[in-house]
Amino acid sequence: MASKLSVGLVLTSAFILSFTLAEITGNIRVCVLRISFKEDSKASTTGNGQFLTLNEGIDCGFYQVDPPPHDQSYFASQLKAVDSYYRSVSYDHMGLDLNYSQIYPFDISGYTLQNGMAYYHPYNQTDLHESRLVELFQHSLEAAYNQDSINFTNFDLIVVFHAGIGQDFSLPFLDPTPEDIPSTFVDHNMILESTGNNGISVGPAIVTNGIILPETQNHLQYDIAIEMFSNVSAPCDYQYGLTGTFALMIGFAIGLPPLWDIDSGDSRIGIFGLMDQGSNNGRGLIPAPPNAWTRVYAGWETPMTVIPENQISIPSRSENNLLKIIINGDEYFLIENRTNYVNTGTSLDSMRYLFWEQSGIYPPFIEVLLDSVDVEKDTNDVITGIPGYDLGMPAAGLLIWHIDENRIQVGLNDYSVNRDLSMLGIDLEEADGAQDLGYPSFFMFTDPSSGYFGDMWFNGNKEYERANPEMVGQLPTFSPHTFPNTNANNGSSTFLSITDISSPGDTMSFIISNSMVLEGFPDTTAFIRSVFDMDGDGVSEIVGGYDSLWMSHSDNLTDRLFFHVIESDVVSIGYIDRGDHSLIEISEQGFVIKNDMSIVITKRWQYEYTFESETISMSSYQILDSLNYTVYFTSTENPDVLSFHEWTSHKRKVWGTNLNYEIGPNKSGISVTDSVKTNLKWTDIEFDYIGGIDLDLDATLDVLALDSEGFLYGFNSDLFLMAGFPLDIQLQEPVLSRNLVSDAYPEVIAKSADSTSLYIFDHQGRIQFQIATFKEDDLVAVEILNGKQSILTRSTIYQFGTSTETDIPALVGSSRNVWAFEHGDWGRSRTVSLDYSVDFSDDELITRAYCYPNPVKRERATLRIETINAENIDIQVYDLAGFYIDSFQQDIKNNPGKQISEWEWDVKEIETGVYFAHVMVTKESLVATDIIKIAVIH
Repeated sequence: MASKLSVGLVLTSAFILSFTLAEITGNIRVCVLRISFKEDSKASTTGNGQFLTLNEGIDCGFYQVDPPPHDQSYFASQLKAVDSYYRSVSYDHMGLDLNYSQIYPFDISGYTLQNGMAYYHPYNQTDLHESRLVELFQHSLEAAYNQDSINFTNFDLIVVFHAGIGQDFSLPFLDPTPEDIPSTFVDHNMILESTGNNGISVGPAIVTNGIILPETQNHLQYDIAIEMFSNVSAPCDYQYGLTGTFALMIGFAIGLPPLWDIDSGDSRIGIFGLMDQGSNNGRGLIPAPPNAWTRVYAGWETPMTVIPENQISIPSRSENNLLKIIINGDEYFLIENRTNYVNTGTSLDSMRYLFWEQSGIYPPFIEVLLDSVDVEKDTNDVITGIPGYDLGMPAAGLLIWHIDENRIQVGLNDYSVNRDLSMLGIDLEEADGAQDLGYPSFFMFTDPSSGYFGDMWFNGNKEYERANPEMVGQLPTFSPHTFPNTNANNGSSTFLSITDISSPGDTMSFIISNSMVLEGFPDTTAFIRSVFDMDGDGVSEIVGGYDSLWMSHSDNLTDRLFFHVIESDVVSIGYIDRGDHSLIEISEQGFVIKNDMSIVITKRWQYEYTFESETISMSSYQILDSLNYTVYFTSTENPDVLSFHEWTSHKRKVWGTNLNYEIGPNKSGISVTDSVKTNLKWTDIEFDYIGGIDLDLDATLDVLALDSEGFLYGFNSDLFLMAGFPLDIQLQEPVLSRNLVSDAYPEVIAKSADSTSLYIFDHQGRIQFQIATFKEDDLVAVEILNGKQSILTRSTIYQFGTSTETDIPALVGSSRNVWAFEHGDWGRSRTVSLDYSVDFSDDELITRAYCYPNPVKRERATLRIETINAENIDIQVYDLAGFYIDSFQQDIKNNPGKQISEWEWDVKEIETGVYFAHVMVTKESLVATDIIKIAVIH
């Protein structure tokens, strides 16, 4: 029994990366219907409605493509040609079942319809085109069933071959036959919209889709060609084979999504894939293989994922020789090596060019193909096989595809994967640095909008060097700083570089690296949970693992010691220092049913880590009923075990040396408490998360607060907004902070609310880095690893400059201006200890003076004065003519150090115009002044 085509959609997801697969395997049983029309002599269609039996146009002799007669044998050869193509590009995973496919009718003539060809594609009546094509398909099915009682349920696919040329190609002159019928995949939606039915009922079958194709794409075989090509020097170079169009339509039928904009017809991946203009490669005789993503989607190849710090060698396209480089949870690069060589280093185009150099004549492509390549032909001279379907590529080299699975999944069902040119699901990274594919071309003799040799990556690509002149004389590089670059689609940087790309060949090589990520990462198996220097030697130990905990030294992360099997989803890790050894304490939250009630329990394990032998052994465990959260302190051997309600209160607070902060009641507002009083402000905002840090290095703890919408606020000890806050980017908790780069100030680190980017801001909220990241790759910690400032996520370690801290504290609780973990430190104490002081004696009195918003378009504005060691502030507001308008004063002599002072100015009675605020700040005999220019607009 013949095997049928298997098409099944599978949505596969894994930690960090999700992708879509459609398993398209097996053999297609095809039913071919040969359809002719009522004979006519209309000039608007090619031919007379009957199949060609003789060449009526220009005879190309030995180089004739798809020669007549177009009888049953001819269409059998077309089936063989497409079968050869699909078996080659799918590595024999899929093809046509030539034994069980049938071509009807069995006699010489085809089924003749009562309408002429023009009826099914009437000129200038676009509103009828789709319904008439469905009519053509339906009339063909009915004619075949009425004559031969065909049971269409015995076939996987029905193909209607009609007499005449397809309306599929743009020739270099005005089309004289606009009523030729376009090749079409008639899908279920077309049938439903045109007939109101879910399918076409024919005998015992209900047909829901099929293909309409012409008998040939070779215009030269019709008498009209004699006039059409009268001024063309080499008309035989304008021949096109049917294989490419046939393969494209079968691609639709088996579920390969089109990768051009089917509404406008504009190309998106051009000649580099079957499901776009690549179907016409090699004059339709050598259709391009489906692009790399499509082959993976079809289940014909499985790419190998590679990580940075690897030198790669990649053979020319063959099964499972695709490389994947992950960008983030939805995006990745696919890299393939495509060679178009007839012989080593020689392509069809290079042979034609060489002939032109020697003779001054540019030979027709078909002649060079048939003279140079061992093609397969049937006895009727129809080409049925090509030794390699990359022969039609414009060059040899790497193709680098940027894949966005999120955009692909959104567009799969309505053919819109690549509809939006600004949001492509499958995008070719064009090595020439210009985004030509899909854009209008202004070139007279080449069309970059469909792709050309310069889009491929190889050493010696002069188009790449024109876009990247600093790389002239060097091996090509694809990096964050080249054109194009390796950024993610949202603009975040991957810091990935593909360097030292070799010359084209059967094997190409390159080096992949990441300037930000520690070697060996990202590692999706790591699931990093905590970091701590357990033996005080300055080398931190990392604990990770999703279902089994492991420990490893940060200077040798490949050597992992597994020591604990995890039983629940809520896990915390603590450490207790015992001098010559440490205890690793594991707390796991779970549930038990008692008296028909679900009771929360916490299981606690202790493992002993011995410094000298570097061994871990279990010492004890206990079960704590209804106690859920543990807080560890380095000063005590016994941690605090908090109930759910105690923990809820604990995680809303930050404890500082002199100040404590807390999210207000019902998450409304932020409060700050010193030794004297509590101040509650910002009560109109709901906050979800806070962390503590000295942002401006005035030796006073500030607070970072994330509101319920994900906007980050920075407040000083008087709960004034810090400069640059709130941020206008939505973030998610945790928000961490420490000094990562060379300046003295701490950076702020958080993931975007949509989890696609890891942001690093400076102390005034300016973006320093936007890093592409995986959605499930949660932010874990900011710590010092191997002497470098580092960010740890579940699967990645990002490293920055060398730490300037001369004493790397082994224990949280030592003086460090950091908020390193979600709850401050690995022990979840939510405490920041600042024991340093700052000398501001030489600083200027006024550091900043401004009004916001400015211009003022509403009823109120805020005057903000930032000072150092000031005693008094006086502000006088004047209009443009110098008349007094308003004044503000404040005595701040009891608040030494950095100070922010703000006043609200009510401007609803102030006329539109320009105003000046004269600011005077005094300290004893010292005076500083500034002028703020303010525009008021009503």
